[in-house]
Amino acid sequence: MNKNALRGFAVSGLLVMGLTACSGPGTSTDAASAPASETATPTPTQVEFRTFSKAELTKIVGDVRDAKGTRLMVMPDAQMADTMKQVKDLMGNSVIEPAACTSFLTGGGIQMEEGATMSIGASASSTAETAHLLSLFSGASEDRVKAVAENNAKDLAACGEVQMTVMGEVVHASVKAMPTSAKTPGAIAYHSTAAGTAGSQEQLFVSAVKSGVVLVAQSAGTKVLDSDLPKLEAMLDDAAELIK
Repeated sequence: MNKNALRGFAVSGLLVMGLTACSGPGTSTDAASAPASETATPTPTQVEFRTFSKAELTKIVGDVRDAKGTRLMVMPDAQMADTMKQVKDLMGNSVIEPAACTSFLTGGGIQMEEGATMSIGASASSTAETAHLLSLFSGASEDRVKAVAENNAKDLAACGEVQMTVMGEVVHASVKAMPTSAKTPGAIAYHSTAAGTAGSQEQLFVSAVKSGVVLVAQSAGTKVLDSDLPKLEAMLDDAAELIK
């Protein structure tokens, strides 16, 4: 089986295909990211909406540190363009059931819209088995971003079992919601398991929306642990703090 069918599920909210290759030695720093708060996620509050440029998103991603205090490695533009092409080709040849879960699995599809800006970084501790990633997306209309924020929790509850057919190959996935201690208002977390004849892939997500930016922190691979969630929450919260 072509592993693209299995990897197609990794489009969920970001562009995980090929991302592991962008990780590498980072710049060491003295301070590690602070652990996520143990309090419940606050109720979302009104924040000024605006569109962020690619340069602004890249600056934010590059300033975020992983759990070891190392700056994230930002995906180069050429690799981003190649990955986006793969994503669009895959999604153009994919059928997701239930169809209503298509928007949820693609993070609202914001990254594939004309005019979308994005930046993606990988933790230097990422390996071939597990990648720790942070993605920021901007450029969609205020109504579009608002809909993503409002529908996240509802769509998560409705998309517990999903099937994706890519070029005739079938991948089944189960998605379970997880409690999150992220401090960013409106954050949701979930763990997905996708399996096909090529094998299986685990993914752990925490996502939120702030000031026109969709933020997604993710672990993906074959050895993803729920215990990785605090690391992802810390990256998400650090990025959200930098969005002004």
